[in-house]
Amino acid sequence: MLEVNHLKAYIDSSNGLVKAVDDVSFSIKRGETIGIVGESGSGKSVLAQSLMQLNPSPPVFYPQGEILFEGKDLLKKSTKELCALRGNELAMIFQDPLSSLNPIFKVGRQLIEAIQSHKKIAHKQAEAQALQLLRDVGIHQPQQCMKSYPHELSGGMRQRIVIAMALSGEPKLLIADEPTTALDVTIQAQILGLLKQIQLKYKTAIIIITHDLGIVAKLADRILVMYSGKIVEEGTAEDIFYQTAMPYTWSLLRAIPSLKLTRHDRLMSIPGQPPNLVSPPAGCNFSPRCPFATPQCMETEPELTAVGAHHKKACLLTAQAFEESKHRFEQKQPEEV
Repeated sequence: MLEVNHLKAYIDSSNGLVKAVDDVSFSIKRGETIGIVGESGSGKSVLAQSLMQLNPSPPVFYPQGEILFEGKDLLKKSTKELCALRGNELAMIFQDPLSSLNPIFKVGRQLIEAIQSHKKIAHKQAEAQALQLLRDVGIHQPQQCMKSYPHELSGGMRQRIVIAMALSGEPKLLIADEPTTALDVTIQAQILGLLKQIQLKYKTAIIIITHDLGIVAKLADRILVMYSGKIVEEGTAEDIFYQTAMPYTWSLLRAIPSLKLTRHDRLMSIPGQPPNLVSPPAGCNFSPRCPFATPQCMETEPELTAVGAHHKKACLLTAQAFEESKHRFEQKQPEEV
């Protein structure tokens, strides 16, 4: 359904050229779920908005690459053609549902407007569809919700409404950019379950953008790990969690809080900061923060290479060297780590 080939999305800033997305390639099939994970500033959201062609131009431009949706390159489509695709074929759930909804209009008006912008139907028919969409996303009193303003609803309710608006055009591809940000864990679980139900009902392909590996573990068929605008590891959830092949992914997994931690244990973190994308370091971009970096890592940029049937990594370390390095690292005393 969607194929991204060697995409580069650069930002022309006052400080220089920011390589926000730098030579990214992946594909997604109908009904599949892909998770894209990484720290803040890794290029996830720029990539997501590139797929929808929502990045402002200027300052964002695309010096290279293709975004093929059902065989047609979105980078070559006019604004009018893109507007016809957005909502009907491609839809997006943004990070903050409160800022995605108009505070001066009631929910019903906004949802009906979204439906009528995609379908030429009467107001009463659009209202009936809006009520059904609210039921589909788990809102038990849709009539009352339709009469409410966004600020009168909880964060979880607002997120469900934004999801309903994204589904109003029955899109083939749904892009969810941090859909559970600022929600408590109970509501997070409900939203993730809702996305899974939506996929089963509408046969929608989903790209979920997050910094939380725990979220994609429950939802994604495949996971792309991004760092400094590049994909550094790609594989199934089993590959990423149980056969980790890249030090950055391993570091992200170690940084997940565990219920086994006591108040005397240290919470693991990744030292340092993500690189400056205006002037990234030579060699592997993760090498200044990597506990296993070698002199070669500081000089040679790794390519994304296959390590299994569906598993790829961008790392110069061999599997054996990586395992030995992890073993030595984990043998150190906590104060030495």
